[in-house]
Amino acid sequence: MTKQTLRAEMAARVKNLSETYCREADEAICRWVVQSGAYEKARTIFCYVGTAREIDTMRLIHIMMRDGKKVAVPLCVAAGVMEARRIEGMGDLVSGRFGILAPRLQCPKAEPEEIDLVIVPCCTGNARGHRLGFGGGYYDRFLPRVKCPAMLLCRHQLEREDIPMEPHDVLMDYFVTERGVVDCKAERGA
Repeated sequence: MTKQTLRAEMAARVKNLSETYCREADEAICRWVVQSGAYEKARTIFCYVGTAREIDTMRLIHIMMRDGKKVAVPLCVAAGVMEARRIEGMGDLVSGRFGILAPRLQCPKAEPEEIDLVIVPCCTGNARGHRLGFGGGYYDRFLPRVKCPAMLLCRHQLEREDIPMEPHDVLMDYFVTERGVVDCKAERGA
């Protein structure tokens, strides 16, 4: 199966998920993230702002701010290229590329070495840390620049074992569904 075919299949599956399931799964995923050791240790967290087809991370971002974490969110600056920009509150988010909420241009840059945890979106993923993104290559270019754990958020009903992987695909450190947090390195036997 090609990545494009799998993306189309997963997009169809997302459309068939009930609103109740998505809301309850997203809330549970956020709880698992906040209870994780990686979250507790992190001072600066880079977290995507979820779209309608992704995990709703707005609640999670609010919790991070409440917990005194420095929060950075993606700013797409070119095709396949994003920067981490720190936000102080939800007022720092505006409609950006692809209609996704993004930080204002005035928001300060968070350098890769400042980031302690990256929270990553996906079309699908699995406990071995395999991830299928949305095809832009943003995270595969960004993640090699940071020296911290990457945590993949995925609803259990979208989890998939057979994800096509290529040499440039970055493996995740943690996989979080509404069922809990999995240490992907342990699952891979690394």
